Amino acid sequence: MKVSTVLRFLVILIAAVFIIHQAISAFYNPVKTENAVFYTAVDDFKITGLIIRNETLVESDATGVKHYVISDGSRVSKDGVIANIYDNESASITVTNIDSVNAKIADIEDILSYNDVEAANLDLINARIGDRVNEFILATSSGDYSAAASEADDLLSAITRKQAAIGVANDLSARLDTLKAELTKLSASLPTVKGSIYAAQSGYFVSKTDGYEQVFTCEDLSKITPEFLKDASAKETGANVIGKIVSDYEWYIAAEVSIDESVNYKEGESLIINTSVKTSPQLPVTVKKINISDSSSKAVILFACNQMNSELASMRSGPMSVVKAEYSGLKVARKALRVVDNVRGVYVLSGMQIEFIPVNIVYSTDSYIICEKQSENGEFLKLYDRVVVKGKNLYDGKIIS
Repeated sequence: MKVSTVLRFLVILIAAVFIIHQAISAFYNPVKTENAVFYTAVDDFKITGLIIRNETLVESDATGVKHYVISDGSRVSKDGVIANIYDNESASITVTNIDSVNAKIADIEDILSYNDVEAANLDLINARIGDRVNEFILATSSGDYSAAASEADDLLSAITRKQAAIGVANDLSARLDTLKAELTKLSASLPTVKGSIYAAQSGYFVSKTDGYEQVFTCEDLSKITPEFLKDASAKETGANVIGKIVSDYEWYIAAEVSIDESVNYKEGESLIINTSVKTSPQLPVTVKKINISDSSSKAVILFACNQMNSELASMRSGPMSVVKAEYSGLKVARKALRVVDNVRGVYVLSGMQIEFIPVNIVYSTDSYIICEKQSENGEFLKLYDRVVVKGKNLYDGKIIS
């Protein structure tokens, strides 16, 4: 009886020890790892970029109501019509309505001409609907009701395209007939154009001016010094100025920096500038000129660029960053870095065994390092390797149970 009780106790004890061991193995890991991931780090310098370009004021002494035939920020060719002049506001409204109806007719005709339902990309159509909803909300929340009306039309068009693509009944032919009848009626009351305003040169037309068009020019870049920027002030434009044409040729971004920072650049050097401009998040530039201040404490760097669009044409200044260099490789936590026999490397958990892998560091911060994919001795860190970031008594070949 005693033997049976002792045996039962021993069996229970062994089972308990086994269960505890399994629990500890499941919840306790003597090392902590993180995967090596591919990453690109950017070494950049923050600036407030001032845009300097050739800008020609558009002037007109014509009396009457101006109706712009191109949208703000659009490109215009030399001698192209910027606006037509009408007798009164109602005439301009009529022309606006005609333009709107023509756009709707063209949109419906485009939908009707597209019969390949199977080839319709519903993902793109849905994405467009989502974009239009977001833009409509932004326009209404900011109080830009003109833009909201335009976004509403675009949203309706996107929804109509989806209905056509998925086969939902939608009598577009009847809608087209109604619009054409409306166009005929509007055209019958089309007012006579009193005159037109033409572009003296090609470029991007911007209806708003800021008074710096004749202050910041490209004629003499050597005068763009820290003192010049400090003393610059906007000039009042005449009442007959209706906008400006921004040249699409070479233009410049001026940035005031310290003397110490200016020595990191040299004229003719090609760089990238990151911007907050939605249509041009990155601009390829060249260092055109570096102007030192009279006191030799600051400098102005002029970056040349030849890319232009409607957003850039309407912009005078904004936050930017000059990309000095980009470093790509495998990113691991800095605390994973070890030195073994004067060799820098990391420990990698492969199966149940610890391996020491030498690394060549191409970039580092206080929190992480970026390593080359391959080291000189043939051993190399691989993508998604389990790099040890925490552990005690580590050595090459150690078995982790």
